[in-house]
Amino acid sequence: MSDLPLETRLAAIGADGFVSADEVLFLRRTVFADGVVSHAELDALFDLGDRAQDGDAEWFQFFAEAAADFYLREEEPHGYLTAEEFDGLKARVTRDACANPLEIALMVKLMETAERTPPEMAEFVGAQIKAHILAKKDGPAVSKQEAVMLRRYLFAAGGDGNVAITRREAELLFDINDATEYAANDPAWAELFVQGVINHLMAHLGYNAPSREDAFRRNAWVKDHSVNLGGFFRRMLSGGLGGVKDAYGEPSVHAAQNARRERDAAAAAELTETEAEWLASRIGRNGGFDDNERRLIAQLREIEKDLPTELKALLDRAA
Repeated sequence: MSDLPLETRLAAIGADGFVSADEVLFLRRTVFADGVVSHAELDALFDLGDRAQDGDAEWFQFFAEAAADFYLREEEPHGYLTAEEFDGLKARVTRDACANPLEIALMVKLMETAERTPPEMAEFVGAQIKAHILAKKDGPAVSKQEAVMLRRYLFAAGGDGNVAITRREAELLFDINDATEYAANDPAWAELFVQGVINHLMAHLGYNAPSREDAFRRNAWVKDHSVNLGGFFRRMLSGGLGGVKDAYGEPSVHAAQNARRERDAAAAAELTETEAEWLASRIGRNGGFDDNERRLIAQLREIEKDLPTELKALLDRAA
């Protein structure tokens, strides 16, 4: 069967618009058995994704893994998505105006696994996620799967602010929250919205990888593993404001880095007037405070005595 053209081997898969777990197993064992995705196979994979945008969880995982492997291993040094590669990927996923769920999952996977992605990629992927949520036939709503995808996107190591939520990402959260105010959103969305905005207000730090040029020049380089990112995320995303501040107390074997992180964490933990003005102008934009915004305000009350005047006034209005 391996002698048959690639198109022939894939013709019977996804004809009904759905790729099952068994069909994914077939793809892994026969079509992509060598573990290396060629240009022709990438084209065939995207064509299959066009006609079969739904499937078992294994299909979404396989599509993202196979395509991400191509982009991150196409040229040295591995692990970097170049501007040219992103332009090509962007052209692929927008040929039908917007990226489909499979393609969004791929781009998030790239942002998670790449050492660095082009600066414009984070904004593009965020816009695609928002467009997908807002364009649903039954009206905008955030499912559990979409909340999980958004969380992965926001905290992707190769993304906009690495582990910190940027202003643009916080605006994205508010945009989606405003658009889905009356929708039957999954509870995971409320949690993500509150945690994400708090992260933006309290934490502006992240792991900065070397540039692609530096990695290429050095050929082999060692990443800084002094920070346990897994533990960092668990602490940051549990326990509200205290969890965010405690996350930045991760011990390091490097004393200088540890001292710098403590200074940065202390500065990041202070809500500046600029941030306060932004939140005061953004929250309640629909004319009132929705349930999620009230949850956010409840978290801010934990540190009310340390808040700038603008935010204290906001809490008073929300009382």
